Amino acid sequence: MTEEKVLKALAEKPLKIYALRMRIAPSGSEEELHALLMRMRDAGKVKFNINSGLWSAVS
Repeated sequence: MTEEKVLKALAEKPLKIYALRMRIAPSGSEEELHALLMRMRDAGKVKFNINSGLWSAVS
C-alpha cells in the first residue's frame, strides 16, 4: 500500500476503509491501511468524515 494508490482511489470518490482496502490491496492488512491513512491525515493529504465514516482526498 502506498500513498499514491490511496490518493488515486480517493480521487474518484470518498470511501470507507474496507472499500478502500478492497480497491488498492484486497489481501492487505486493514490495520496497515489505517496507520497509513492516519499518517496521511496528519500530513493534510486526506480527511475523515466522522459522521459518514468516509475517507476523502484533500483537494
